[in-house]
Amino acid sequence: MAILSYMGRFSEESIIWRYIDFSKYVDLLDSKRLFFPRLSVLQKHDPYEGSFIPLLFRQNINQSMKKSLKKSDKILPNSTFVSCWYLNDSESAALWKLFPKSNEGIAIKSTVGKLKQSLALWIGNNINIILRAVVYGHEKVRGQKTNNAESLSFSGDAAIFTKRQCFEHEKELRLAIYSHDLTAPVRPNRYGLPLEVDLDAMISEIIISPEAPHWIKDLVERVTKKYGFSFKIKQSRLNKLPF
Repeated sequence: MAILSYMGRFSEESIIWRYIDFSKYVDLLDSKRLFFPRLSVLQKHDPYEGSFIPLLFRQNINQSMKKSLKKSDKILPNSTFVSCWYLNDSESAALWKLFPKSNEGIAIKSTVGKLKQSLALWIGNNINIILRAVVYGHEKVRGQKTNNAESLSFSGDAAIFTKRQCFEHEKELRLAIYSHDLTAPVRPNRYGLPLEVDLDAMISEIIISPEAPHWIKDLVERVTKKYGFSFKIKQSRLNKLPF
């Protein structure tokens, strides 16, 4: 397995977060697998996910190029699997509201180094996992193409790790796996790729939604213990006054 970093925008110590529902947390404990959805699944929320078209939006594109672009836009998202994390030192009030479907949400706190360590069991299995910070604004990537700008020479990485400026609040760190890099016994399903991880290595702390009722913390602790884990668990004080 190869894990590659990008542009020096983060380090091994950089803090990352993943906001999920309580039910997905239980599934994570039970399966011990981190789910990488197909990028095409994320297109339900952002149709620009994995698209080459905005990278060449301002170019003079003929019909042949349009046809090729539309073909690539169908193939790449369906054959790419991603895991998305929030890259920031502190938790996000916006993401608490966006991603968990209720006030019983969970935030997994980790670091880049711990996330990489949790995937170490795949070393030697010939799986390439690309780890990069998302670039916000397709014009930034287009601006890097000083030569041959009219060709379809943007890589799949450029499409996968570039999002529109309006999503900049997500501060996303993304893991990506291409289907052509997968070998047995790794097998995706129609929705994505469940990949076994070392949860003890991955999880620094579990944070419960600031809006969750007080009894949720006890439930999370009991469920976590039932599955044999002893993560530090606390409720977010994001919305608590100091006194």
